[in-house]
Amino acid sequence: IWTKAKTEAQKAFLAAKVMAKDLATTHQVDAAVRFLGTVPESTTDVAAAVDMKSFNEECGVGVVITAEDVTTGVAAELAKMDVKQLAANWAKSQGLVLGGVRKAALSLKWADPNDVKAELEKQVPSLVAGIEVVDEKKAKKDKAAAAAPAAAAKSAAAPSKVATPVENYKSLLSGSNTSYTRICDLAEHVGKEVVIHGWAHRVRQQSRLTFVVLRDGSGYVQCVIDGALPQPLFRETSMAIRGTIKKEPKAAVELQIGYEISVSDYGIIGPSDGQIENVVTPEASLDKILDARHIAIRGTNASSVLRIRNSMLRAFREHFWSKNTIEVTPPTLVQTQCEGGSTLFGFQYYDEPAYLTQSSQLYLETALPAVGDVFCILPSYRAEKSKTKRHLAEYTHVEAEYFDIDYEELLSRIEDLIVGVTHQVIKECGDLIKFLNPAQMVSTDMDPKNPDSWKFTPKKPFRRLKYADAIKFCNEHNIVNPETEKAFEYGEDISDKPEREMVGMMGECVLMTEFPPEMKSFYMEKGQTNKAITESVDVLMPGVGEIVGGSMRMWDYKELMEAYTKEGLDAETYYWYTEQRKYGSTPHGGFGLGLERLLVWMLDLDSVKEACLYPRYMGRCKP
Repeated sequence: IWTKAKTEAQKAFLAAKVMAKDLATTHQVDAAVRFLGTVPESTTDVAAAVDMKSFNEECGVGVVITAEDVTTGVAAELAKMDVKQLAANWAKSQGLVLGGVRKAALSLKWADPNDVKAELEKQVPSLVAGIEVVDEKKAKKDKAAAAAPAAAAKSAAAPSKVATPVENYKSLLSGSNTSYTRICDLAEHVGKEVVIHGWAHRVRQQSRLTFVVLRDGSGYVQCVIDGALPQPLFRETSMAIRGTIKKEPKAAVELQIGYEISVSDYGIIGPSDGQIENVVTPEASLDKILDARHIAIRGTNASSVLRIRNSMLRAFREHFWSKNTIEVTPPTLVQTQCEGGSTLFGFQYYDEPAYLTQSSQLYLETALPAVGDVFCILPSYRAEKSKTKRHLAEYTHVEAEYFDIDYEELLSRIEDLIVGVTHQVIKECGDLIKFLNPAQMVSTDMDPKNPDSWKFTPKKPFRRLKYADAIKFCNEHNIVNPETEKAFEYGEDISDKPEREMVGMMGECVLMTEFPPEMKSFYMEKGQTNKAITESVDVLMPGVGEIVGGSMRMWDYKELMEAYTKEGLDAETYYWYTEQRKYGSTPHGGFGLGLERLLVWMLDLDSVKEACLYPRYMGRCKP
């Protein structure tokens, strides 16, 4: 509820329904969340705003499915089926039978699919016992063998266009096709025979034609198989296909290329069970989708995010390398804190206490005298007890440190990085971004791989906003402190919600600067002429809020020792960090950027959980 409901009022309403046991299953809770999707977010009394009769009916309130109900419901649906057809379907795919029973039986709508599956496994075998199921594949082979003499008597003619399956898929690689062609390269082979391999992303049967959209990681292409298939072909079957590529503009839907393959023959690499249709369903809760994340990432949306993420990681590295910035790999098992002790993941490292790193910044600073400007792209960990759409316990942290620079140069470098990376990702993956976030295009007729085609494309200089001016802006625009429900006072943290509201009103990238020392980490340099502020910066983006935190670092030995004392930190533990100030210190600064938040901003994702392969947050450490 806390991750999916839109408002505090909706959360409270749903939580009360759960505590009252009106909503007793995940299916019911998900139905309730969808039902409340039409309720205005400004509604404070949700119970008064909804039609409770409709709510109860749509969400199964009060419906309790017992084991006996499942047994009776399954038996009733099986009794309606033709036994021979049931036997055939059960032999082909138990998943198909499960899906059919759940769709047909209203009494099983709110039942756990696993309970229904278990009951089917109990009842079906006895019902179909003794019924001979025809092996269609063998029957077809026998029929073909019987017809062979007659066929041989006919004059040699052009070979049949009906696609034929082969036993060994590797045999398709022969003649001029000695290697597989990637789908993204098919446009170069129009009119030629090619061999591709991948997974059946979608399967659609129409009379004697079967349409298979195949994906191989580089793209999607429609393949047309002529003739009846000897066995069912389910989504996610891995297969190899040989056929002729032709231009077909009508095939260019979603991310499919505008080409089509007329299949001559194909081979199954690894079959897929029909149960695949029940693994991730439109009704599935977020938890169930994440439990099946290994399957969900095969979807068009999730796989597109992963490809864009790959492009973004490469763009960061190429930007740093173009600026002669060296990549290093600091440790992630540490014995010091960087961002405060309350968010540290502690563990026993042999016989000593240790932590998962919050940031690699301190170690990056030590590398400056060795190799010059440095960066790293590594996981960081925060033990925040939060399930918001902006927080992860493990996230990808892009961090950099620069030596002998001043505050203004640091801000300029951050702007250059964000602008440069955004441009590069658009040039490489503009079509994928358009698929995920079409509303941000200036016009859908424009080239999606041109940065000028996008409304969100950042431009230098970013808007500068001092912390003191941010407090003033919030108070002038009635953005209150959610903790006090009053106007903000200087020194108070502008937390996530008001921060996003503020930058949303501004509608552009913002550099929020000059925070008070009390609000920032011990190592941040104070202002050159005003010691009441720090040379610090947060980069804020519309829709997501903070994506970057940075500052100039203290480089004076005495000043750093005083900071340790003020924070109650043991200076001896940080001896390796402190000694940087004793042996040739220079002014220096750096920053850390959360990769997942940048993806959320660019792709208009609902949560940072969608921006990584397997999200880790409070309550989830699987799969």
